[in-house]
Amino acid sequence: ITSGSTTITVTEVNHGRSTGDTVVFRNVEGSLGGVAPSAFESSSGFTITVTTTDKYTFTLGSTPTITESSGGMTVTAGPVTLTP
Repeated sequence: ITSGSTTITVTEVNHGRSTGDTVVFRNVEGSLGGVAPSAFESSSGFTITVTTTDKYTFTLGSTPTITESSGGMTVTAGPVTLTP
């Protein structure tokens, strides 16, 4: 996260995702730069742009103001529709 930017970069090793996929984040733990975990838990998910085999970006709904330095968050990322 960069203060003042709505673009979020996610590192997920060998994610296998494609640009245009929608990803839902669940079980968000911790805060990232002072941004509340709930900001990442949109039930409709986020449309991603793949940048490498290990990284993708998405746009957060609000512009974050970084208030602290942190090592990152732990989350579960999945598709919008989960099949049993």
